[in-house]
Amino acid sequence: MTPSPTQAVAERLREAFEAKDLALLGPLLDPKVRWGGPEETEQTCHSRGDVLAWYGRAQAAGMSAQVTETVVLDSAVVLALAMSGPALGPNAKRPDTVFQVFHLAGGLVVDIRGFQHRRRAVAFAEKPLRARG
Repeated sequence: MTPSPTQAVAERLREAFEAKDLALLGPLLDPKVRWGGPEETEQTCHSRGDVLAWYGRAQAAGMSAQVTETVVLDSAVVLALAMSGPALGPNAKRPDTVFQVFHLAGGLVVDIRGFQHRRRAVAFAEKPLRARG
C-alpha cells in the first residue's frame, strides 16, 4: 500500500533527524517556511535557509534530537524529539522533550511550531493553517 503524502513526509522527516542530515531536511521545507511562535521574535525563522542555518548551528554546538514518536494527521506531522546537548538561545533552557508540529501544504513543510506538551502540539496540528499573506 502506498503511504499518504503526509505519511511520506513524516517518514522523510524522521529519516533526516535520525541521520542528522540537513541535506535530507532541506528538500522537505518550503522556501518560505516559517518556524516560531505566533509572535515575531529575533529567533523566528522565515525561510528554508533560516531553518537549515539554525539546525546547523545547533548541531555544531552539540545539540541533537532523537525522534521518539511520530503522529501523522491530514496536513501535519508531529514529532516528539528527545533533546540532548547544550541549550541554545537567549533563555538558555532546553526541555528534555520537544513536540515539533510540521504543517504541510503542497507536500512541503510550510510552518513549524514547537510545544513542550504533546496534547497542545496535537491540538495545534489538528487545526488548519490560516492562509498566509
